[in-house]
Parts: sequence; structure tokens; C-alpha cells
Amino acid sequence: RDRGACYLCHPGATTQCLRGAMGKAVDAGGNALMSCQSCHGSMSAVGNPLRKGWFDEPNCQACHHDGKRELAATDASGVLKQWSDTRFATNPDTPMAGVSLYRFSKGHGGLQCEACHGATHAIYPTSHENDNILAVSLQGHAGTIAECSVCHQSVPFTDSEGPHGMHTTGPDWVKGHEKYAKRNRQSCAYCHGADFQGSPLAQIKTQKTFNIEHGAITYGPGDLVTCYDCHDGPSGKNVFVREKTLVAQHHLDRNRALSPQEALTSLAGLLGEYSRRLQARGEAGP
Repeated sequence: RDRGACYLCHPGATTQCLRGAMGKAVDAGGNALMSCQSCHGSMSAVGNPLRKGWFDEPNCQACHHDGKRELAATDASGVLKQWSDTRFATNPDTPMAGVSLYRFSKGHGGLQCEACHGATHAIYPTSHENDNILAVSLQGHAGTIAECSVCHQSVPFTDSEGPHGMHTTGPDWVKGHEKYAKRNRQSCAYCHGADFQGSPLAQIKTQKTFNIEHGAITYGPGDLVTCYDCHDGPSGKNVFVREKTLVAQHHLDRNRALSPQEALTSLAGLLGEYSRRLQARGEAGP
């Protein structure tokens, strides 16, 4: 299950067929978590005389479903995994009956999936600089095109009409998300995680600052948006300023050391937040 066998025939050393985000996934030891076989199956499956080339391909929903991400599109028998969740699904019967292909599928506003996510073997962000040019030129950073302002001059407030049923992002959503979160918590878990502690789908790509009830909250690149940043989890009512802000700002400005007072303030804030989280989970007394 290594790419080397596939690269004996397919472009590999330079082109690297699997060079996108999926191809970069590694375990703690630095070993690739996904190979060509993860999506296409074994050599016997690919070489099966009954296989229809360019049409018998995996689809997005085989791995992306219910807020989870599988590491293989097929089961141990080589059969494509089937899930009932269609939030991240390709279009059914596209381009023909019984086929559901990513490269022909469209989503938000009739855009091709590739317009925001990149080509099949070069899903944003990729290891090849040229593959990332479109994303970088439009939104200033590599990765899935996720900034609403790339296409919209003004962003309408919505709780589910964005790509894949997403809500609006930005200051308006920060102010108005409470009612939606209360009535549709499971939908929040798709991106913010089953424990609402964040997931890769809730990762901030560029520094952002939002005004909240008692101050402002600043996220730096790589930060995960969680339900514990501003209040005590998804059911919490207490709103507080995110104490990790000073630490995040320090990471963004590595040339400036925290002053002793800033360090003490940041540490006290982190300890306070930790205590609140324990109380929210029932693991500590008041």
C-alpha cells in the first residue's frame, strides 16, 4: 500500500499524483496515512476487467460524513463505503446514472466543487506552489477557498445556506449565533467537533479579531474555533473574554517577548479558563 508501485506507471517523482491535503496526512511517526489505494483500492480492484475506467471512482462522502473523516474510501473487501449523511456528498447520477464524480459535481451557487477545493489529486493546500496560486491570489492564503468575501461583496446572514450547509462567518454571526446553536447543536458539531473543542474544519487561517459582549477575541492562524473560547461550552451562558488572546498575539509577533505583567495576566487567564471548563464538565466544584 505505497505510492511507489503506482508511480511505476503513473507520473510520480515530479508530478506526484497524490500531492494535496490528503496526501500530506501523516501519523505521529511521519508515515503517510493515505496512499493511492486508500481511494482506488488494491491493484486487483483497479485491474478488474469489469471496472469502468474513469467512472468507477471513489466519492467524497465515502470518507467525509457525520463530522468524521475516514482514511480509506473502501472497506476490507474493496467495496466503496456507503453512509447516509450527504452534507459533503458529490452530486448523485453525475455525469450519468449510477455515477457520482467529484470532478463533475457542483455545490454552493452552482460552483464546481473543484473551484473551492482544488483538483482531485491536488486538494488545497497542496505541496506544489503552482497548485495553490488561485487560492492565495483570491484570499491571501493556501487552503480551501473559505472567505465569503472572495465571491460576495456583502455577506447575507444565514444559518445554513453557505457551502455544505454552513452558516455565515464574521461579526454578524458572532452576535447572532446563539439561537441557532441552541436548536441545532448537532449541525455545529460537523465543524466544531463532537466535543465542541474544534476540528480542522473550524481552523482559522488568518488573524481575526471579533468584538464580543465583554471585550474582543483574537484568533491567530491555526487556532481552532471552539464553544469554550467565549463561554462554557455549547450550553454555557457565561460570556467572557478569551484569555488565550495574549498568547495568540505573542505567537503572531515572535519578535516581541511578553512583559512580566502580560505573562502573569495570560497565565491567570488560562488557569481561570481551565477551571471554568472543569466546572462546565462537572469535574470540579464551584
